[in-house]
Amino acid sequence: MIPEISNTSQSLVINTYYGYTCSDKDKILTNKKIEDHFSVSFMMKMMQDISKTLETKIIHTSSHSFEPSGVSLASVIESNEPIFGSSGVAHLSESHISFHSYFENSLNDIIILRLELHISSCSRKSVYFALDDISKNDQFDKFDAITFDFFHRGLDLESYENNGTNILDTYLKEKAHTYDIIDDERTSTFMNIKLIKHKKKLQSELMSDSLHNLSLIHI
Repeated sequence: MIPEISNTSQSLVINTYYGYTCSDKDKILTNKKIEDHFSVSFMMKMMQDISKTLETKIIHTSSHSFEPSGVSLASVIESNEPIFGSSGVAHLSESHISFHSYFENSLNDIIILRLELHISSCSRKSVYFALDDISKNDQFDKFDAITFDFFHRGLDLESYENNGTNILDTYLKEKAHTYDIIDDERTSTFMNIKLIKHKKKLQSELMSDSLHNLSLIHI
C-alpha cells in the first residue's frame, strides 16, 4: 500500500493585501470594521476548508487577538490515512496551517491589511490545491495584491502524482485580466510570484502608488 504522506514537506505561504481609504481620525474605527470582516471565525473556516481539500484533519487550533488590531491562528493537522496499512494515524507535527492579520497604518488616509496564510504539509496532495478554496472565497479573493512563496524540502525518494503547477498556472491565467504579474520565479523546489491589481482597478491613485511601491520593498 502506498502511504498517503511523503518523506518530504511542502510549504505554501500566501500574503494578500487589501487597501482601504479613510481619514486619519477614523483609522481606529476602520481597523475595527476590517477586523470584524476578517474575523477569527472567517479565518478558521478557511483553514477548515483547506485542511479538507488537502485530505488532512485539524487536531488542534490556537488563536489570539491583539490590541488594538490583528489576529493569529495556528492549526496542527494530521493525515487522514494510516501509514503503510497500519491501524495508527500519522500525527504530522511539522504539518500545520497558520493565519495572521497585520495592519499598515503608516500611510496617510490609507490602511493596508495584510493576511498571511501559511500551509505546511507532508500530504501527497499538492498544497496548490488550496488555491481552489481561495478562489471560491469571495471575501478573501478581493485582494489588491497577492504573493506566493512555495518551498519543497527533503529528498524526493518517490515521485508525486501531481506537483500542482498546472493548478497554479490555471489560477494565474484566471487572474490575468485583473492583475499584473510583477515577479514569477520558479525552480523545482522553490517558487515566488507577485500579483498587483491593475492601476485602473484600484480605488485611488494614492492606493495604486502605495501598493506598487510597497511591492518593490516589502512584498
